[in-house]
Amino acid sequence: MLKIYRKNIIAFYVLCVAALVAAAFVDLKLDILLNSPENAFAVWFYNTGEIPCRLICPIAGAALLYCCNSKFAKFAGACISVGGGAYFGYYFAEHFFVQDNQLIYGIVYGIGFSLVLIFIGRFINIPQNLKKPIAALAIAGIAVMAAQLCAVEIMKYLWGRVRFRDLIATGSYESFTPWYIINGINGNKSFPSGHTGGAAMSFLAMLLPYISRKAYKHRQICFFIPFIYTCTVAVTRLIMGAHYLSDVAMGGAVGMLTVIIAMAVLDKKGLGTKLQIK
Repeated sequence: MLKIYRKNIIAFYVLCVAALVAAAFVDLKLDILLNSPENAFAVWFYNTGEIPCRLICPIAGAALLYCCNSKFAKFAGACISVGGGAYFGYYFAEHFFVQDNQLIYGIVYGIGFSLVLIFIGRFINIPQNLKKPIAALAIAGIAVMAAQLCAVEIMKYLWGRVRFRDLIATGSYESFTPWYIINGINGNKSFPSGHTGGAAMSFLAMLLPYISRKAYKHRQICFFIPFIYTCTVAVTRLIMGAHYLSDVAMGGAVGMLTVIIAMAVLDKKGLGTKLQIK
């Protein structure tokens, strides 16, 4: 199934490489030009950009609950959904609720959100032949999210790159470093962009053709909607002064790579052939 996206993936990485090459010369200049942290459009995507990443566990956990046969797997799915809901809820509370009692609001809202998902799932009739593929995709989604988060956070700490907005706060650009210089652990975490990596989790939509003939027919939509969304979040991170062009290019590249690896594993397992797509 990975081969149906081959041209899209190649084009995506050509764009990422071109952005990294250009960023070696224009990273700082571009941020100076675009900087507008009060921009309402950018603020909105600051608040919502990582939602695709945060929704994975609540949805995938509910899918495991209803698509697995063993009681242990069902219990694990329920725990993942509720735990992931709390994780999503805290993010939501941090960005949309009042500052006081964020943790309490987040946990209550997130768990409630997951319980609603689980309740709705009881009324969805999943064909028996699709339960195993859906469970496989749910596991893949959780693995992709975990791998993306770990990879981005490790790189952030290792690169130790100062954010543009911190340069503005100090009134000097002297601490700016190109993306190809690793500064080491120093508390700065600009490279790569976590928001863009989180937005790139929307590329998990590319897995939908594994379980749906309709999605296979519209497979290009499964790529281009996430692509547009990820690019939009990336641009807004520059406008906010939170990241540089190279930060968002690498964030998107890492996010896409984790999805590609998941697709390669699913292909090796022969999941795509279950649809008998010709």
